[in-house]
Amino acid sequence: MTPDQISLVRQTMTWVQPRRQEFAADFYRRLFAADPGLEGMFSTDPVIQQEKFVDELTAIVAAISDFPAFLLRAGALGVRHVNYQVRAEHYRVMREVLAATFAAGFPQDWTAEHEQAWRSAYDMVAEAMLLGRGRSADAPRAAWRP
Repeated sequence: MTPDQISLVRQTMTWVQPRRQEFAADFYRRLFAADPGLEGMFSTDPVIQQEKFVDELTAIVAAISDFPAFLLRAGALGVRHVNYQVRAEHYRVMREVLAATFAAGFPQDWTAEHEQAWRSAYDMVAEAMLLGRGRSADAPRAAWRP
C-alpha cells in the first residue's frame, strides 16, 4: 500500500466512527445476503458482533503503517478465525461486501481511489490472516487470491 492509500483508508474510518453501529449492521446484512450460509458461523449477539467488527477494523487500520504490529494483529485474527471455520473463499465475499458497504454508506465521499485503497488494504489483511492461520495446527492451508 502507498502512503496515500493508507491515508484514504484511515480517512474512511473517521467516517465510520460516528455511524459505527449503522455501518456494521449494514455490513452484516449485506454479508448474509451475499452468502446466507455465513450467518450460522456467528454465535455472538449481533450487536456485540457488530461492535467487535468495527473495533477490530479500527485497530487493524491503526496498525497498518507499523508493519510488524499490523502482521501481529492480523495474524492473530487469522488464528482466531480458524476456530470459526472461516475458509479462503469467505475472504473474497467479505472483501466485496466491505467495499459495497462503504460505497452505500458514504456515497458522496466514496471514490474510486478509496475503493482501490480499501481493496489493497483488505488484500493485505487477508494475506496476513491466512499467514497467521498457518501458525495454527488446525488450519487448512489456503492461498489468498482476490
